[in-house]
Amino acid sequence: MNALVLTMLLLCGDDSATKAPSPLRKVMDESLSWNELFADERSATPMTTRVVMRWANNTRGSEDGMTVLFLNAGCPEAVCCMYPWVKSLNHEFDSLSRGKLIAKRDGAVVWSPEKPGVTFLAVPDADAPAENPVARFRQMKTLAAQFSSTMLGWKSDKSDREELRLLPQPLYRYESKRSDVLDGAVFAFVQGTDPETLLLLEAFNSDNRVEWQFAFARRTSGELEGRHKDKVVWHADRFPENDNPKSTHRALSRPLDPIVIESLK
Repeated sequence: MNALVLTMLLLCGDDSATKAPSPLRKVMDESLSWNELFADERSATPMTTRVVMRWANNTRGSEDGMTVLFLNAGCPEAVCCMYPWVKSLNHEFDSLSRGKLIAKRDGAVVWSPEKPGVTFLAVPDADAPAENPVARFRQMKTLAAQFSSTMLGWKSDKSDREELRLLPQPLYRYESKRSDVLDGAVFAFVQGTDPETLLLLEAFNSDNRVEWQFAFARRTSGELEGRHKDKVVWHADRFPENDNPKSTHRALSRPLDPIVIESLK
């Protein structure tokens, strides 16, 4: 945070920028080191982490959450949402990989999806990716606006259905060092400020032809739907399997210290 922004916040009576982090926030930040993700079993270097959003979802009682991307060669391979739940800190993972990956905690393999986590498809009727990065960014924002996502919820009658809101700016703009991915961005559809659905847009080199491709990814255990314009192009069932290390969705938790739990009351 630069000095000008800090000064403006203080003049407006907002001293949050100078406050020490809460006990929960401190544990969440420290928990970034709990898991190491690798592209495959031969990889010696773990993926890097990027905190792309801190959020709250008062609808479901989560007042402090964090969304983290795991990056390999500048491209997202997995996403993790961290939030307190039943006196524990929950790490909820989803694979964003076109291939496979491996996650380790305390040196042991805790997650190794058997299949890719997302399915990419060509964006219908999209122009070819521009040569200029600035123009490509404009293209991505225009394309993202063609998509929408609905939370169909947890109830069988879908009475908790809710249209999700697309954030105007992506959570992450790719810093790709891969030959097959020219550019890309991760957009979020949110409830409050909590990402429930992710939309990945990539300028992908397919058979020596670069085209815009998209993929949806879940960020909740609720049922979800994704559309391009008026056509449903993606669906995710509610209550995905989360305790199977071979699944593309995985939840891991660790009990919170009593001091942290007390601070949440």
